[in-house]
Amino acid sequence: MLPIALEGVWAASAPAVLQHRWVPATPALTEHYFLVVSKAPDGSLRAFIRNPESNWGAEIGTRTVIMTANAIALREPNETDVDGIANPDGTVTLRKISAAETDLTFHRPAPSDLIWFYPLPSPEWRYARPVDANDGWRTGTLAGEGMREAPVAALMNAIAGERAPQLRSPYIQSVAIARHGRLVLDQYFYGFTAADGHDVRSAGKSVTTLMVGRAVSDTHEFAPSSRVLDLLRGYLPVKNDDARKRHMTVADLMTMASGLACDDNDDASPGNEDTMQSQPRGTDWYRYTLDLPMAYDPGTRAIYCTAGINLLGAIVETATQTSLARYFSYRFAEPMNFGSYAMWLMPPPSDAAYMGGGDFFRPRDFLKFAELILERGRWRDRQIVDSAWIDESIAPRTAPEGEGDRYGYGWHLSRVAVDGRDYDVVNAGGNGGQLAIAIPALDVAVMVTAGNYGQYPVWRKFLPQIVSAIARSCAP
Repeated sequence: MLPIALEGVWAASAPAVLQHRWVPATPALTEHYFLVVSKAPDGSLRAFIRNPESNWGAEIGTRTVIMTANAIALREPNETDVDGIANPDGTVTLRKISAAETDLTFHRPAPSDLIWFYPLPSPEWRYARPVDANDGWRTGTLAGEGMREAPVAALMNAIAGERAPQLRSPYIQSVAIARHGRLVLDQYFYGFTAADGHDVRSAGKSVTTLMVGRAVSDTHEFAPSSRVLDLLRGYLPVKNDDARKRHMTVADLMTMASGLACDDNDDASPGNEDTMQSQPRGTDWYRYTLDLPMAYDPGTRAIYCTAGINLLGAIVETATQTSLARYFSYRFAEPMNFGSYAMWLMPPPSDAAYMGGGDFFRPRDFLKFAELILERGRWRDRQIVDSAWIDESIAPRTAPEGEGDRYGYGWHLSRVAVDGRDYDVVNAGGNGGQLAIAIPALDVAVMVTAGNYGQYPVWRKFLPQIVSAIARSCAP
């Protein structure tokens, strides 16, 4: 019979080990881990690991707990055991269990640990007006901007009510809402605060195309119709050169229709993001992308390709003659009153900010990009991106295979039906549930951060759920 003493929640934490180099500074991050053990109907013990920062436990899954004397194993058929030991002091150590593949020692949680386990201390959410943080946001209230509290409260209470999580439970960690240019909700869960940067993953791709638009206006050196190889002559000659590659345009990269053999959903694709990033030290990721073979004519098929979006960074940097990190800082972060953020650098020789996603931004700051969509490129009294570029960016252009929505220049375009009415929605989306949402018909911008990394079936539901709550809140 398995020891009942293992049942319940166990907590551990460790400093995050972040790869790469970061600008302006490396994010300060502690990873929190929770081993959740419960008894199955057959009397066996089952366990999974929750980790709000990166959801690392999703890779392990839910497993059976096997204990022999003081040895512990988390077991799943056809998978390598996660081994551990029950320590004399009542703690449990699991081997190589952290994201950095180090051992973790779990203890019974104190109240200070459970801040990171439960969404909120109480399952009942209460509305509070956002604080004025001197970050450019004017604050207001839901009622003051014509929004009823009840639909928003239902959404917040559903999040706060997650008191017995499963491995695939929703893991929403912040929700911010702005209407008519005023921040009316700024709510954080699972220990996160307004000061914490969040890994926005591929939502950063939409920022990349905003930078392209700004560079077009600043330099007049190129346009969406410009051919990529004409702009990046320093990389010539390229491998696998043919007429199709020579006709590939900036617009093709921005719409995921480059024609390159680059498919993030196919592990065998040479342009797969993980394949590119696992190349030997000294590989120039820009050159690697340009050297890929062509799989089809540019503009004819849209395939999700992070390497193509990242290649836009080379075009911006070449045209502006400014490092990407510096260009983002003085064209976006500074005039838009950003607080701390972190962009990671590709390894040498590229040594430039990676524009395919994975940067850390505070939710209140990233929400400003959705507000740019509503304000046609303006943030307060500054025109950050030309209004015509915003219009072009959110025009439907392709439908990347397997994505389920339309795509503009780096922005997802959806239509959500709520109570018999259709709402057009523009969003920057990232793995795990990172969503910067603009609903033009309601003049509402929403930012959601979440920890369901690697769990697309879970986080793909967030957008329609949130849009539905917002639309009902704004209904007369």
